[in-house]
Amino acid sequence: MIFKDIKELEEIVKNNDITKAEKLISNPSKTKKLPITPKRSALMVSGHQVKHLNKIDEIPADIIILNLEDGVPKEKKEIAKYMIALFLSYYQNPDKELVIRINPLNESGKEEIKFFEKFNINALRIPKVNSIEDIDDVFFLTDKDLHISIETKEIFIKLKDFNHPKLKVFYIGIYDLLNELNISHSIINPQNPFIHKILSDFSLYSNYNNIHPMGFVYQQYKDLEGFKKWCLLQKNMGIKGMGCITPTQVDIANKIFSENKEFAKMIVEKFESEGPFTIDGLYVDEPIYKNYLMILNN
Repeated sequence: MIFKDIKELEEIVKNNDITKAEKLISNPSKTKKLPITPKRSALMVSGHQVKHLNKIDEIPADIIILNLEDGVPKEKKEIAKYMIALFLSYYQNPDKELVIRINPLNESGKEEIKFFEKFNINALRIPKVNSIEDIDDVFFLTDKDLHISIETKEIFIKLKDFNHPKLKVFYIGIYDLLNELNISHSIINPQNPFIHKILSDFSLYSNYNNIHPMGFVYQQYKDLEGFKKWCLLQKNMGIKGMGCITPTQVDIANKIFSENKEFAKMIVEKFESEGPFTIDGLYVDEPIYKNYLMILNN
């Protein structure tokens, strides 16, 4: 936990006491280098939920997404912004990636980018994007990496051509995307070929642009067997991690999306010293070597 006692902080949120929250924020430090993780799991934590914010140092997710958008009531968005800043300023030696999910750019998003520029975070997650032109201004507002929510039909159709060196992660927002397409969520089924088409296109074009694809959040958080099925399906489509709601989902995603790096290291070292070889019925030539080299370097 970051704070031993959070009663005062909960009162601040309850009363929307921005002045008091601002006074408690310590001077942010941007000097400590934040880790780069395998990005197997991304857990959303809303900025007005003090109990959840206080545990971000204990959650085993590769990415913690500090949320200001969906899930934060309109009347709590401003105090949520200051509470995220407060917790960031006291979070010492983070061992995971920290990402701020801002509001849409045409709402309060641009102001939030400027606000968090002084804090030590890995990236900003931008929602409701329709085209690369929508975020042209963002590249001049921040030096942070960008994560993009793929949740509008316009951006999904243009995904192959949506690229920039600062874009690092795409998240497929399946529920919002289906809403935009006027398609019922009832089709979200691991056996549905239409869902396979959406996920495979998402994976193909993300990987084509060398952008890390993250699978959608499975809302039925108590259905762990269902979550496992979605993880396995999306991993088999080339998706490299999952959005999560609970720490239990995080543990499952981390396990499923992990690679055996010790085995990869052995393959790479043996090939580089001996050339092609056979192991356990596998003939390791140049393409197989490059596969394990990629696993080792990710």
